[in-house]
Amino acid sequence: MEILEAQLKAKKAGIPYALLTVTETEGTSPCKVGKKMLLLKDGTTFGTVGGGEFERQAIEEAKQAIKDRKSFYKRYTHIPTYEETGLGCTFNASLFVEVVSPRLPLVICNGGHVGNAVLHFAKLLQFETILIDTRSPDLIQDKIELADRFISCEIFETGILEADIPDGAYYICCASTHTQDKSALKGALQKNFEYVGMLGSTKKTVEMYKQLEEEGIDRALLEQVHTPVGLDIGNASPEEVAFSILAEILMVKNGGTGKSCKERRCKPTPNKKF
Repeated sequence: MEILEAQLKAKKAGIPYALLTVTETEGTSPCKVGKKMLLLKDGTTFGTVGGGEFERQAIEEAKQAIKDRKSFYKRYTHIPTYEETGLGCTFNASLFVEVVSPRLPLVICNGGHVGNAVLHFAKLLQFETILIDTRSPDLIQDKIELADRFISCEIFETGILEADIPDGAYYICCASTHTQDKSALKGALQKNFEYVGMLGSTKKTVEMYKQLEEEGIDRALLEQVHTPVGLDIGNASPEEVAFSILAEILMVKNGGTGKSCKERRCKPTPNKKF
């Protein structure tokens, strides 16, 4: 029951995890078929697959599997039991490690032209889309239907702070007015975020940052905001802007450089002259 409860909690919070299950054993083994362990991304574990060196090795490999987002099946052989070397027996065991990576939460503040395009593209990229909007739901029903979740609010900051949004979410501030974007940005920066991006010019950003600092938002947080948002692809239409925003988000998520793959190619080493 503890493992199931922790698993459901991790899924709801959007935390990647691995479920380790013993599928086969041979010899004098401390682990039994059906034994399970839940491993969270931060290393927290629930349950056991048998302890000892076998479990330590399994945990390390499962941690890497979570990073790689790849499940695996492995047969471990000649594993020593708990006795001192030479005094105990060895055993074999097979383990299935199922990695679960919940969809990453993407919060779109306002379903305008850019926000609408982001919703379309984000669906293809398997994000969990959360649309927050101050308009009447009757006016934006088509946008609401595109999103996985919809949060109606009168003020963006309040709506974001009161909503049940998982830690590590990605936020896009793309409202129709500077005042609304400022409200959305202020709310996002008070959450535990992975990425915050905002539409707007440099002039708009300078004045907005000044106001937010006066309202208590730390400058170090403001420096983490991606604005003007998106990668420079010469975008013009709302769809191209949305594409550039999601490209930047993927760059941050995957640890990319944002450079063209051609630029990343290794250059040939010049021939040495002797």
